[in-house]
Amino acid sequence: MSHPVCYSMCMIVSIKPTTSASQRTKNRIKERGPRFVVERMHDTKSLGLTGGGVTGLESWLLREVGGPDGDTWIGWIPLDEFEIVKENH
Repeated sequence: MSHPVCYSMCMIVSIKPTTSASQRTKNRIKERGPRFVVERMHDTKSLGLTGGGVTGLESWLLREVGGPDGDTWIGWIPLDEFEIVKENH
């Protein structure tokens, strides 16, 4: 499986949930992290979410590194629900 984003930016990050993170985010980081490959980054404009008072929505598509069950998790996590602890390029 190729990961086109890695050609321009293959960043591995270690993350932790913020104090205000949803239970979903806390569970994903606990079960599948804390190390993830950043696949994509999106903000409100690139997601096409304009109008209706929607602002400041930014999410990252993260792929787990070395999944324990052989089934690699990949999913979106809102940027305001995690903190980057360490960055590896």
